[in-house]
Amino acid sequence: MAGDGSALQGGTARGPGETWDAVAAGYAAYWSPRFVPYLRRAVELVRPGPRGPLAVPGCGPGEEVILLHRRFPERVIVATDPSAAMLALLRARLRQEGIGRALTSQGTAESLTGSVLEAAAVLSCFTLQFLPRPLEALADWARALALGGTATALFWPRPAPASAFGRLSAAIESTLGESRPEWEPGVRRELPQLGLQLVHEESLAHEIGHASASELFDRLVDAGPFRALLERHGQAALERCRAAWLRDTGLETRGARVVDRPQATLWVLEASGARGGAH
Repeated sequence: MAGDGSALQGGTARGPGETWDAVAAGYAAYWSPRFVPYLRRAVELVRPGPRGPLAVPGCGPGEEVILLHRRFPERVIVATDPSAAMLALLRARLRQEGIGRALTSQGTAESLTGSVLEAAAVLSCFTLQFLPRPLEALADWARALALGGTATALFWPRPAPASAFGRLSAAIESTLGESRPEWEPGVRRELPQLGLQLVHEESLAHEIGHASASELFDRLVDAGPFRALLERHGQAALERCRAAWLRDTGLETRGARVVDRPQATLWVLEASGARGGAH
């Protein structure tokens, strides 16, 4: 779950799900529909083994769970998230859709093995970039997979400096002193030690529209990952960040809207069985 959270990483002093509890309804209403094209492609690339459940760590309000069920209606899906409010939204959606083969439980992305083992596939959408230790999550997912199972991970990489979110990251760093670590190269190097082989990688971008740049920023705060920045730094500091970014957003104006094409990365990882551990 995420807005383009590549501008920040990690959580707050609160519990891992509490910040997301505060924005769950807004996230489901605003961001989830905008992310559907990305999620559809991720679900297209899920290649489960012959037996076992499908695991979805960091499921948020669960749009990808619904899409996964529609593609694999006979499979049991195990969906986990640290946010009780996000899980409540997912459970309501499952009831509405009449889906009975999905199990939900509260837990962090790094603790998937507490809910499922011998999974045929793991699907993670817009979760890795928020984790303080993404390698630990991938190690846990490798342990949760059956041999030959696959993990499909969709995440926001570090944005290009000239992009809208690259400029937003720069505004955050200059006003709040927080930078987004570039974790992907180190994690990529360690994948073989986890018993994971990167078998497919692609970048994808889809147009996302907003009424204005101010609306985009506001929805990142009240319906997305910038709620954590608000809790850490306060409203006045966040207003300084907003003002710095609004001077040069990098967004395209199209009629009465502004649009962006944020670039996501999609990895398909196969469990090879040669498992070491996270370093």
